[in-house]
Amino acid sequence: MTNRINYKSALLYLYWLMSGADGKKNFDPDDPEWRTMKLMRDEEQIGEDDFDLFINSDLGTSDNQLDYVVKLLQQVTHEQKVRALAWMDLVMIADGDIHNKEYELYNKVRNRIGVEEDEVKKEKLKLPRI
Repeated sequence: MTNRINYKSALLYLYWLMSGADGKKNFDPDDPEWRTMKLMRDEEQIGEDDFDLFINSDLGTSDNQLDYVVKLLQQVTHEQKVRALAWMDLVMIADGDIHNKEYELYNKVRNRIGVEEDEVKKEKLKLPRI
């Protein structure tokens, strides 16, 4: 598996974890988190095949997913780690309500992969918004 595939998979896992962190996973195309994920897929060139493969995978428990995404992110460049967290941050704030579980998850991932928050904030400014 190449770094690019790992990066794409990591982005999808981060979205999946973040979208369910508050206990409310929404697949409505008008949901701001879902729309942010669609924007991320377009921007990061995550095609239907990549997405379908991810969705149809055995994702395991949330703890398994977290361990797996950290493992994936440890294999990519520092710049990709920062960008992935910037997307995670956008998903977290998409609905305008940052749930404490979302923020805990974001910080847990950020700390485990060794990325500073100021790096994420700078990168987030470069990303498109819904």
